[in-house]
Amino acid sequence: MFFTDWEGPWILTDFALELCMAVFNNARFFGNLSEYDDYLAYEVKKEGYEAGYTLKLLTPFLAAAEIKNRDVERIAELSARFVPDAEKAMARLQEKWKPVVISTSYTQYLKKTAEMIGVKGDLHGTEVDFDSISLPENLKKELLDMIDVIASLNGEELFRELDRLFSRQDVKEIVESVKAIGAGEKAEIMRNYCESMGIDFPVVVGDSISDYKMFEVARSMGGVAIAFNGNEYALKHADIAIISSTAMSEAEVIGLFMEKREKAFEMLSNISIPETEIYIMENSDFAEVLEKSKRMRVRLRGLAGELG
Repeated sequence: MFFTDWEGPWILTDFALELCMAVFNNARFFGNLSEYDDYLAYEVKKEGYEAGYTLKLLTPFLAAAEIKNRDVERIAELSARFVPDAEKAMARLQEKWKPVVISTSYTQYLKKTAEMIGVKGDLHGTEVDFDSISLPENLKKELLDMIDVIASLNGEELFRELDRLFSRQDVKEIVESVKAIGAGEKAEIMRNYCESMGIDFPVVVGDSISDYKMFEVARSMGGVAIAFNGNEYALKHADIAIISSTAMSEAEVIGLFMEKREKAFEMLSNISIPETEIYIMENSDFAEVLEKSKRMRVRLRGLAGELG
């Protein structure tokens, strides 16, 4: 089996962003929540907080808007945009190996979109039952009123306001009820598979801040970490960088490492796919790879490609 993130490597949509657009028509609000997530996880390293907990932070606002599970599934189906050739690439890999998808995404979204391209492996995502959340009217109004306020702030002022909001007991209770998959949980899930299945060369693919701990664990276990159109956080912790407009590049690289293990490093130059560049990070200029990766990331994903 191989391990993979979902949003970025296989699907172009950032579903949390799409939810914010569909429900609140406010991309800046979500961008600021995402920035706060990066800040807590990677800069201040808040105890108990993991990169990718943005979905926990977003849940109170969605609950205030009275979003239900069926709404999440419907928006997932309507907004899904996949990496070119994702279905073909996944089908090729599944001829020999089982995918284990480990994502920060809400499970309603993950299950719906994975089904759309025929993923037959195990799925791990952030669990929340929107149908069971009921908020008092005054809290609903406060949270909805805060959306434009949060969108208007930046820097330390933004972080202070969000610190204040998420320290409130009534908001904290909602956030803590979400069973989230963040960077730490991703790494632990992968480690548990490896230890229980006797996998001594884990192959893992990701693209963002929520994948960096999974990358570190894979490398510490003797495996390989592959960044697909990765951002700075992912590339800093990756062995291999794929910059590509097609998911077939992932299928080729994953397949090569699954079959050849360490020898695959010497064989990467044999892969020739249009609009694809593959780098071994320790032998490459980081700034150059990052710039190319960011350009492809934004080209394919638009605003979602600029998030952490």
